[in-house]
Amino acid sequence: MTAGRREPHPANTLNELTGEEWLYFTKSVWTTAYPSELGHALRKGHGANKPPRLMARLIKFFSRTGELVLDPFAGVGGTLLGAAIARGPRRALGVELDPRWVAIYERVVRELADERDGAGPVLADLGTADPGGARSFDPSGCELRQGDALVLLPALADESVDFVATDPPYNVQLPLTMAGGPLAETHANRRTDYAMVSSDPADLANSADYGEFLDRMATVLGQVRRVLRPGGYACLIVRDAYQDGRYFFTGADLAGRASAVGLVPKGDLIWYQAGTRLRPYGYPKSFVPNIAHQHILVLRNQG
Repeated sequence: MTAGRREPHPANTLNELTGEEWLYFTKSVWTTAYPSELGHALRKGHGANKPPRLMARLIKFFSRTGELVLDPFAGVGGTLLGAAIARGPRRALGVELDPRWVAIYERVVRELADERDGAGPVLADLGTADPGGARSFDPSGCELRQGDALVLLPALADESVDFVATDPPYNVQLPLTMAGGPLAETHANRRTDYAMVSSDPADLANSADYGEFLDRMATVLGQVRRVLRPGGYACLIVRDAYQDGRYFFTGADLAGRASAVGLVPKGDLIWYQAGTRLRPYGYPKSFVPNIAHQHILVLRNQG
């Protein structure tokens, strides 16, 4: 227990937070500007890599020390790194289809473990942006498995996971909304490092259409509910999309699919990344939004 920090309420079985820390977490809009750390130079090759401190914040609220966190779409391992820097560390299991991203995660872990003569990194206290003192790094309970979530999840035991945190593959609408094309050669704000989609047909981003993407996600969510313990939570980080003059409320659509398989929607945290690059969509003829936020859908297996 940190000196001067109050003890958690004795009835709190969800996490290890004090009342003040609990209240801070429940604010429905999160604005973040995390430093580049924990192998970011390597991890940024995946255009949708998530900040480990963001994932640690979710893990800190929805689990306790030593519990098991699952990420069925782990990418370059932001959730696993978040588990490794949580106070105290959690166990984490990730599944990732693309071996490129698995290799990057494994390299990041090796290089971080070598810092400070093998003692690993210490992350600075960011004050109100990430309070609680310096963070240590312990990935010993984290494993990233390469494979298809729809194949590997059925092998997990029922009710064996305490918390699920994941960033599903961007749906099939998104590649058509990203910057690029001829204007990217002359306009910096039309350039993008979008590099998440693979050529593997098992990649949900390669679904034939938006409806198929939602159907395949519903299958994954059904497996998430099966492996999640009763009372456990799942958080999905989801970006809405815009295509052919229409806004797609992807967060709402996935919340509906989650509800249909028994994961009860409990909230929607709006994550705003300060400093998001703006692009001239629609200019000068029509309004097209720069989507600078993502949804963190909070779901619960109420048993």
